[in-house]
Amino acid sequence: MTRVCLITGGTQGIGRETAELLVSQGWAVIVSGRNIAKGEEVVQAIKSKGGEATFIEADVSDQEAVRALHKKALSIHGRLDGAVNNAGITTDTRMIGDASTEEFEKMWRVNVLGVFWCMQEQIQIMKVQKSGHIVNLASIAGLHGILYSGTYVATKHAVVGMTRTAALEYAQSGIQVAAVAPGAIKTDILNDAIAAGAYSEESIAGMFPMKKMGKPLDIAQAISFLLHSDYATGSILEVDGGLGAA
Repeated sequence: MTRVCLITGGTQGIGRETAELLVSQGWAVIVSGRNIAKGEEVVQAIKSKGGEATFIEADVSDQEAVRALHKKALSIHGRLDGAVNNAGITTDTRMIGDASTEEFEKMWRVNVLGVFWCMQEQIQIMKVQKSGHIVNLASIAGLHGILYSGTYVATKHAVVGMTRTAALEYAQSGIQVAAVAPGAIKTDILNDAIAAGAYSEESIAGMFPMKKMGKPLDIAQAISFLLHSDYATGSILEVDGGLGAA
């Protein structure tokens, strides 16, 4: 039976790389995001190589949209073997004392409530199946403090906490919950932070023992490992060029 995986934020960067990798491993993927054109482009690219993919437009900051997304995803294949909660944003690169409450609330709805609502829907589906893997996208920001990113750091610490707790709560239900904590990966989020002047690419790379930034494929491979593992529930897998060892 072909395994099915839903990927939020799947139209670019880590999400797209994950979709393409999983399809190459025999999965059928459901790619979700807000940008219809990008979503359809990903699906067509996968189908052109003989893969099975579907795009569903959804905004994870809207709980009703999240419910509709999972209802539609389930109607397509009748099951959900894996879920990758990848959708996330960062909109504020100021010190805590200057940070915007409005921007913090916007990030919280996507990065925390979006993951929370998705996990709720996924758990209900997987409880019926008595099986399933959920992989959340955390960050090194969920394990450390980072200058000029206090509000983003708070959202990713929340993701780590939810991941670990859900792993404990559903360990005997056949549901495995884990997360990947990327370091500096060349994605739109990091490029936006660089463009905003908070960092330079050189200064970011210099923070890591390997003195280089990672690629979306590095994270996709870690996600794939967790989706295939039978004994990694509760793990927060750091993929950060050695930073966690320092």
